[in-house]
Amino acid sequence: MNSSQVRSKLIMGIIVALFFGIALFLRTYFPYDRVFGSDWIKFTSNDAYYHMRLVDNLVHNFPHLSSFDPYSIYPDGGGPGNIRFFDWLLASIIWVIGWGAPTEHTIDVVGAYFPAVLGALTVIPVYFIGRELFGRWAGVLAAGLIALLPGEFLGRSILGFTDHHVAETLFTTVAILFLILAIKTASQRQLTFGHLKRRDWTTSLKPVIYSLLAAIFLGVYIFTFLGALLFIFIIFVYFVIQFIIDHLKGKSTDYLCLVGVSLFSITLIFSLLISAGRIYSISLITALLTLASLSAISRLMTKKKIKPAYYPLTLVGLGIAGLGLFYLVSPTLLSSMLSLFSIFRPTGASLTTIETQPFLFPQGNLSFAVASGNFPGLLPHDPKVTGLTFRNILSFMTTTFFLSFIALGILIYLVIKQGSTEKTLVVVWSLVIVAATLGQRRFAYYLAVNVALLIGYLSWQVLSLVGFKELTAKIVETPRKAAGRRASPKKSGFDITLSRTVAVLEVLILFFVIFFWNIQPAIETARRARFAPSDAWLSALSWMKENTPEPFDNPDFYYQLEASHNYRSRDWLERSVPNPSGDPDFYSQLAAKHKYPESAYGVVAWWDYGYWITRVAHRIPVANPSQDPKGIIPVASFFTSQDEKSAKVIIGELDSPYIIIDSETAVSKFWAITVWAGKEQTEFFEVLLVPEENRLVAKSFIYPGYYRSLSTRLYNFDGKAVTPEGTLVISYEERTTQGGEPIKIVTDSQTFPSYEEAEAYLSNQESGNHQIVGTNPFISPVPLEALENYKLIYGSDDTLTVPDAGTVPAVKIFEYLD
Repeated sequence: MNSSQVRSKLIMGIIVALFFGIALFLRTYFPYDRVFGSDWIKFTSNDAYYHMRLVDNLVHNFPHLSSFDPYSIYPDGGGPGNIRFFDWLLASIIWVIGWGAPTEHTIDVVGAYFPAVLGALTVIPVYFIGRELFGRWAGVLAAGLIALLPGEFLGRSILGFTDHHVAETLFTTVAILFLILAIKTASQRQLTFGHLKRRDWTTSLKPVIYSLLAAIFLGVYIFTFLGALLFIFIIFVYFVIQFIIDHLKGKSTDYLCLVGVSLFSITLIFSLLISAGRIYSISLITALLTLASLSAISRLMTKKKIKPAYYPLTLVGLGIAGLGLFYLVSPTLLSSMLSLFSIFRPTGASLTTIETQPFLFPQGNLSFAVASGNFPGLLPHDPKVTGLTFRNILSFMTTTFFLSFIALGILIYLVIKQGSTEKTLVVVWSLVIVAATLGQRRFAYYLAVNVALLIGYLSWQVLSLVGFKELTAKIVETPRKAAGRRASPKKSGFDITLSRTVAVLEVLILFFVIFFWNIQPAIETARRARFAPSDAWLSALSWMKENTPEPFDNPDFYYQLEASHNYRSRDWLERSVPNPSGDPDFYSQLAAKHKYPESAYGVVAWWDYGYWITRVAHRIPVANPSQDPKGIIPVASFFTSQDEKSAKVIIGELDSPYIIIDSETAVSKFWAITVWAGKEQTEFFEVLLVPEENRLVAKSFIYPGYYRSLSTRLYNFDGKAVTPEGTLVISYEERTTQGGEPIKIVTDSQTFPSYEEAEAYLSNQESGNHQIVGTNPFISPVPLEALENYKLIYGSDDTLTVPDAGTVPAVKIFEYLD
């Protein structure tokens, strides 16, 4: 290696290290005050509190983790499962830093910084993938972009977002890197089965090592994320496509078989060691057998000199036959495997969660807001305007998301025209991740890597077209020439100065076009940390921890290791253990079910807050973000109950003497509660059109059902009796738009001094549509009786100002008195 090569690698290393530093600074500096700026160390996602609860238990019992967590959800509990590498890795680091006995402060501080470090580390494999595919400068540009890109990836890798998503991105990126290296070296060396038979390690060692490393990181990914079959599917699809391409071109497919079988074999062993689950084992075995079959069929058809065009037709036929056989052998398993593709199109109550909403249709209508937020462009997006407006289309066309499709189109063209095994992998990888992201916006944290690589490639192609590639080559070559022969000082100096000046200008232009527009959105994303709990919530949960009975009598039970019993949740038992007697208490009596003491109880709160309740208050929520419907549906039904009698039945079954409600539960998230309760939103509120100044204006009206809901009566009115000071009645017409959409237009409105007068007016109407409505959630148009069995025992010092209703504690805790 000569001095110029050393110098070049040193420059690349310094630049990548600089990008790592920028990425780490961005992820730690701007959200610092949100995390460390109060009496508590705040984690910046709900799920972070779940992981930190597991870390609490792990660190106190290191290296053992409880097989069952009675604090998870009441009354069934839950097991953390075997997919826990993220938590073990974090707990190991904390345990070492704390010399085997870390304090609670050490646990929280290290846990808060962990995702930021993982996010910054992702810069490194992105650079190397870019370098291997498109050249070192394309790798540098991609590394710089992944360091700055706002949106899901940055939001999930900031200080305090201690969730496994950033680890997924890092591990899959490293796995793809080593797979690219394995395929590239195997293809270049024309690796065949003969090399292994002859033990030609000079040819086969590197591809084998790279395959091993790819398998290790793919295995670690499986050990990190329950949905890891996504990348197994991506890699499998790539191999199938590449087998077909190579066979059609008359190229040996031995190298693909060797790399693919090595990769999936080692990953299968890893999966079996960690007991990842039957569906993983079956999927990996299927992939192994498929690749071996593809290779055998290719070799046989080549030997028999059968036309290459018959190869894909043969594969389609065998694939259909294989699926049919699979269905006959185990239709349930096949159905379970096919159901995994629902990530591309979520439906039902899952759409009430922001992260599972479609990327371009987050609220059911076309919107570029999410795309522009994740991948900003030159022209700012107007979030108030939805649909195909000229401004939003133009804004969308300047986003890195849109520009990456141009790069992807170029790559697809080059793959078809020239052929490149490793670039085919990037195309397949990108297309599948795009499809997943369009289905669920959360997967944009994967897509950020693909966009960075594609924009890095596109940017380098643009720079090459304007001569940047030649200019950088001249600058590197000049010292080498000067060492070998005498050159004209004036000409050389002038050329170098001019070249460097032009190069700097081109870099500045590129920085402005590609990088500059990401800086401010990235800072805003990092600084906002919008999923961190408020001081009001942490105060309320701290109060609950100190002022309510211990569910297990002993406070240290929170850290107890439960490894002696193989307890299962009620949901798992109902799915896996038949009930021969039909006895409703059958599952409660099983030894496999955790027996809670008489002192145990649940806490009713909307599922968003379940992990906070477990980790901060050391209490047991009835529902949590695991989205187990057995907890969420009863809570939703309780909050939407229209009378105290029906609510009493539900809360009695839940065995929950405490209810925590905040303003979001009672107001802004109430629509999601109605979905989980299986009720129509129009029972509680509706948007109608009101004529104003020769135009129709959309306005929300609140129906009596909302005010009679238990969550409203508790939070908005503290369970007290309410007598309305006036009651509004609207009259409306039902019409249909030209597009066939039903609408309601308000034709008249009257305010009556009392509810009784409003009721009398309605009873006298013989025709038309009339409805009692409210316009303020905290001012009821209908009378409400006092709740007899609920007592307000805590209201947070932090308050909200409600128009026409004064100040309201942000969080309230009620006790149910039976």
